[in-house]
Amino acid sequence: MIRNPFVRSRERRAGPTAFVLNVSPAGLGAIRNLGRASVPVIGLDPDPGHAGFASRYCTAKVCPHPVHEPDHLVEYLLREGRQLAEPGILSPASDAFALFVSRYRNELREYFRFNLPPPEVMEASVDKRKLYELAGQSGLCHATTFYPEHLDDVHRIKDELDYPVYIKPYFSHLWQVRFPDLGKGMKVLSPQELVSSFERIIPTGIQAMVQSIIVGPATNVRTVYMYVTKDGDLFAALTTRKIRQWPEDLGWGSMAESFHDPEVAELGTRFFHDINYRGFGTIEFKRDDRDGQLKVTDLNPRWVKPINLAIDSGIDFPLIHYLDLAGQTPAPPGPFKEGVRWLDIRRDVPSSRRSWQSGQLSPWAWARSWIGVRSFAALALDDLGPFFREYGYGRGLVRAPLAKWRRR
Repeated sequence: MIRNPFVRSRERRAGPTAFVLNVSPAGLGAIRNLGRASVPVIGLDPDPGHAGFASRYCTAKVCPHPVHEPDHLVEYLLREGRQLAEPGILSPASDAFALFVSRYRNELREYFRFNLPPPEVMEASVDKRKLYELAGQSGLCHATTFYPEHLDDVHRIKDELDYPVYIKPYFSHLWQVRFPDLGKGMKVLSPQELVSSFERIIPTGIQAMVQSIIVGPATNVRTVYMYVTKDGDLFAALTTRKIRQWPEDLGWGSMAESFHDPEVAELGTRFFHDINYRGFGTIEFKRDDRDGQLKVTDLNPRWVKPINLAIDSGIDFPLIHYLDLAGQTPAPPGPFKEGVRWLDIRRDVPSSRRSWQSGQLSPWAWARSWIGVRSFAALALDDLGPFFREYGYGRGLVRAPLAKWRRR
């Protein structure tokens, strides 16, 4: 929901400091909700341009990079930890930070608390190949996948595939640094395009797979949000579905809503139990229109960009996580509210425009879908700074639509 701009934080809560690692919109929702609950929050990020640096709900600091400077980041956190009256609570909001905390958990545990899956599960949650192997062991379906390591492998499989297919990285955070213009991956239409794509990818050292495309609209994508306590108890769960995404075929959600889906909830819960999961996480499925099966697509062991959707639907995962680690038993959440809509304005504008052009969405239907939105990626009336920073102080909201209009 849009927060009241006149609400102010209450007196600071007694308890440990929360460290949100990555203050992009993925961490921003956690920062704001913890801050509104009067939790002291420090946001850490190597990129000073991220939106959370403009939030009034945290003290944001530039820190070493978790991938390029992990040893320096350990030293940095240990210096921070030594200044605390009690151990701080670490909340990763990116794959890079989640892997970092997992790999350095022994060095960090003296000064910080965290609730993470076992190391092998954490590695699998970020490495898509290992994720699909885990899913198969648990009896879950996923798209047909090939793992070429050399160009000879690509040439061997190129004529066996049913095009179009999707090239997808093992590690999304490394792919996005190396190929920032390619989103989550690459859709290829022919054997020739597959070979030329891997001729570009393989020399970089980025590992990538080739997958069949799961057929169906964005609304076939369902996500389970869960929190599992340190003792292994499933404390809270919520299911959502996408409404639109960008890019429209294989992209990030631009609009989503809370949605009761018992089948997806059961699959996600069983999988988390089978792999001995701990902490907060989301698992994503997409139903394939060809065979009707729900297929695993993604697992995130950290805060995600639509975390506000869960919060505004009635399940405050960041506060549950904080209280669990602070030794303060969180109140059991009631049933979540269905039909709460979340919007990422920047991505939904091009997504909606493409749907207009294809005849799948009328301007009136698009307008009505926005009217029902109560949750946002960056907008909050009590904390406007991050919204203006994320969208270039208004420039980012109009530049892309205007550019598309001029090209008509």
